[in-house]
Amino acid sequence: MGEGFQMVAPDGQVLDRDAVLDHVRASRATSDGDFSISIEDIRAGWQAGDTIVVCYIETQQRAGKHSRRRSSAVFTTSSSAPNGVEWRHLHETWLQMPEG
Repeated sequence: MGEGFQMVAPDGQVLDRDAVLDHVRASRATSDGDFSISIEDIRAGWQAGDTIVVCYIETQQRAGKHSRRRSSAVFTTSSSAPNGVEWRHLHETWLQMPEG
């Protein structure tokens, strides 16, 4: 995640890079092995120069609850980033909210 990264969560909340990283760190090893994420229907939404918008469907399972979200992510090239790619923006919209 690059500096200035922002995420629009499925509930509409806008999170900055630090908030997303804090959430990921706090969630680490809290699922007792009952957590999975799968990505499908990956496609380029738009591309120009060193920037691409990637669109996909993300499915999560956590503690027996399933959810799905449509996501779009913006990536740019960066020689200092791992694998030369920097994540700049993420926008998620509920397709299926967590169910139990």
